Amino acid sequence: MASATEAATAQASEQGRSVAGRDFHLITGASGAGKSTLLAELARLGYATVAEAALAIIEEQRERNGNLLPWTDRAGFMRELLARNLRAHRAAEALPGPVFFDRGIGECLAWMRSMDIAVAPPKAAAALRKRYAPTVFVAEPWPQIYARTGERRASFQQAMRSFETTVDAYRAQGYRLCVLPQVPVPERAAFVLERIADAARPLPSHGALAPQSEALR
Repeated sequence: MASATEAATAQASEQGRSVAGRDFHLITGASGAGKSTLLAELARLGYATVAEAALAIIEEQRERNGNLLPWTDRAGFMRELLARNLRAHRAAEALPGPVFFDRGIGECLAWMRSMDIAVAPPKAAAALRKRYAPTVFVAEPWPQIYARTGERRASFQQAMRSFETTVDAYRAQGYRLCVLPQVPVPERAAFVLERIADAARPLPSHGALAPQSEALR
């Protein structure tokens, strides 16, 4: 049985992770909808960012002629993706906030469930305790900018179908969803920063109405 000191230490650690999570801002949504470009703009403005782990794995595997790819070893790829998302969340606690993430843990678990890739329940529960800020920013499918690449092989129609699974994961986990406007990148970045600033302001006094965040259509 844990001592009172150990229990207090564990509680303080959990509170610290909760505080960090509120400064972890997740950007997710459709493939090819401008998420990575938005993160690059936020990085240019001086904010800490965490790149999409899936793209990093694919690039690494191609450089070394590896087979840990979604089209050759889907289960192995997804397990590695989950592990990297968890490491990225933990490592980001050392970064100055706010920190912006390109995709995250919740959708990875949802996709693994949809693919019947087993994750031990205790591990899945522990992963879901790694939280982000309450509002998740969502990039909707954007046909005008969608392009296939070596890493993005799906057609636009396939990307649209995968979009619903992605956003449903965060809705089910209790996050609010805020749709990103389909505007030039500097305006998108300004939109995100304004919403974060709004969320950080003190709650209005009784009788005043709080601003409403954009709901997912």
